[in-house]
Amino acid sequence: MAAQRKPPQTAPANEDPEQAARVSRLGLVFGLIVSVLLGAALVVPAAKAGITPGVSPVVVLFGWVAFGAALGPGLKRFLAIAQVTGSGGAAVTAGVVFTAPVLQIIASNQGSVVPAVNIGLLTLGSVSGALLGFGFVGFATSRFLTDKSLPAPEAVACDRMIRTAVERPDERPALGISLVAGLIGGALVTLVTTFNWIAATVYTFHLRVFARGDAAAGAPDVNIPIPVSPIYLGIGALLTLPTAILIFAGGLVNSFTQGYSASHAMPSTTYRWVGGAAMTVAVLYSLVMYVVEGRRKAKADHEKSAARHESLMTAARADAGPRVGVPELTTFPDWQLRQSRGIKQLLWACIGAGTVLMLVMLGLLGAPPLALAVLGAVALVLAFLLSGLGGLLSLQVGASASPVSGTVFMGLLVLSVTALSIGLAGLAGVAILVPLVVATCVAICAANDSSQDYKTVQLTGFKVTDSFPGHLLGLLAGALVVPATLSMAHAAYTLGSPALPCPQAGFFSTVLQSLFLDAQIPWGPVGVGACLGLLAIGMDAFGRSRGLILSALAFAVGIYLTPAAGVGMMLGALARWLPKRKLGASTHEGVLIAAGLITGEAICQLALGGMILSGVAMPSGDGAAKLGDFIGPILLGVILVLIYRNNAKGRAAEGAGH
Repeated sequence: MAAQRKPPQTAPANEDPEQAARVSRLGLVFGLIVSVLLGAALVVPAAKAGITPGVSPVVVLFGWVAFGAALGPGLKRFLAIAQVTGSGGAAVTAGVVFTAPVLQIIASNQGSVVPAVNIGLLTLGSVSGALLGFGFVGFATSRFLTDKSLPAPEAVACDRMIRTAVERPDERPALGISLVAGLIGGALVTLVTTFNWIAATVYTFHLRVFARGDAAAGAPDVNIPIPVSPIYLGIGALLTLPTAILIFAGGLVNSFTQGYSASHAMPSTTYRWVGGAAMTVAVLYSLVMYVVEGRRKAKADHEKSAARHESLMTAARADAGPRVGVPELTTFPDWQLRQSRGIKQLLWACIGAGTVLMLVMLGLLGAPPLALAVLGAVALVLAFLLSGLGGLLSLQVGASASPVSGTVFMGLLVLSVTALSIGLAGLAGVAILVPLVVATCVAICAANDSSQDYKTVQLTGFKVTDSFPGHLLGLLAGALVVPATLSMAHAAYTLGSPALPCPQAGFFSTVLQSLFLDAQIPWGPVGVGACLGLLAIGMDAFGRSRGLILSALAFAVGIYLTPAAGVGMMLGALARWLPKRKLGASTHEGVLIAAGLITGEAICQLALGGMILSGVAMPSGDGAAKLGDFIGPILLGVILVLIYRNNAKGRAAEGAGH
């Protein structure tokens, strides 16, 4: 009698299907709520700091604290689904904030009326990018998750947190001294600095470089401000110390470049060209290294697989019985990556819908038929290529360190050259181009986020496609809420202003203004930036030889961030590093205090923005006359002590560093 064929496995053998479905729905709903909240809350931090941290570990901790005592064994699936869904909004935030403010910044630079944020058009671009990123990465999932050369740092961190939550529920992090303290501290400091009761900068070091002899007259000033900013300190507390130091070093270059430009009557945007050129060189290097290391790893895996096959064949020929000592490769069950026909149809439908929305957006912008066809085709190809690249790089270096800005910049250059070649120019050309860049950037950021999250689902032992519906809904929720939030932030504080400098959009606006309006590129600063990029590559290569991560990308990013951002992030990273003296070490409470500081300031800024739009008069005054100069250093010290204390206590959340 023939043996009956077993149905294909689609879930862990010990999991009840009905309970799994209920837990998945709960994780999806919880994650959707978190996605909306984080998507809106991170708009101001992204516009202010120019860096968005990977939020999946934060979502896992939120879910653990909220449901850790109620779900029992089902907590594992709940957290796996929740972290995929809950991080979608933050991915859209990065894609939108890094690119959309370009129109407002260019208008301000040109002295013309600064337009409001077009919420409808921006929503179209965001939804289009979310659908394209989801679809393209969904088809590439098998390639991502079977590549053993990709370390997936945030996925490993989330997996360890989830396993700790299930296996040791008594280790739930304390909220009072971590998340709650961070929220209160972030909101309090934001209030007193926004009302000018204390200065936002505790102290500023002024250095004059090359100030001797005849060169003293043109010697540039280097300003090193020490900010009391919860966002900068919180993001720093999520970064490794080497990354924060390199960002700080880039900030010093920024300050020097601004001082040199001012003393030599050069444009104030000179530092953006320097940083952009350094970023381009660093991204190209990272891509080359990825290809080289990927091929090297593939060759090693092939040799290892061949050796294993030969051992098995030798054992079989000798009829040796059990294969004791035969090398085994790290593998996952095939059913985890299997995609049903329905899932494939969903992915194709998302790609089709994203394409249609992109073309509709171009039509609403008044693009002529040639521009609609050519730019639409080029943008679709870029979304496909760059979203795949974003997903791969995220698994290589982590979502927080992935070179989204550099990848988007490469796409921006391709679209710009294409637009110029078909006759688009001036502000009208920029107005057509920017929404396409937004859609492309959202697709890249969606891929950047999802590849880590899908890896977490795989590591925790569930079928990866179980998380697809939640991830899609999380992305769409972010695409609906982020444009409206950005519009409110612009109406209250103005995108591109000192309050919301939007570093990436500022750099992109400088490039587009030069290409479409000024028709000139300052090759001197570009050459200097390229040389700095080569220097950063040398540091990166030196670190690799010593087993350290000295990211060339971190240094390049720091050049077009504000010096205050670099100083604040370094202080936060130092406070995180000192208790453990290990690179990347952090506790669960350490992650929560950082999240609380970032979210506390962001929520407070949004609330104040709503009051401003409602016509509520904001108090102002001289900080020294209100609270005194000594209050700022005290608040800064308290925040740093909280970060230190939360990272000193409790069990280390290994791998949680970004």
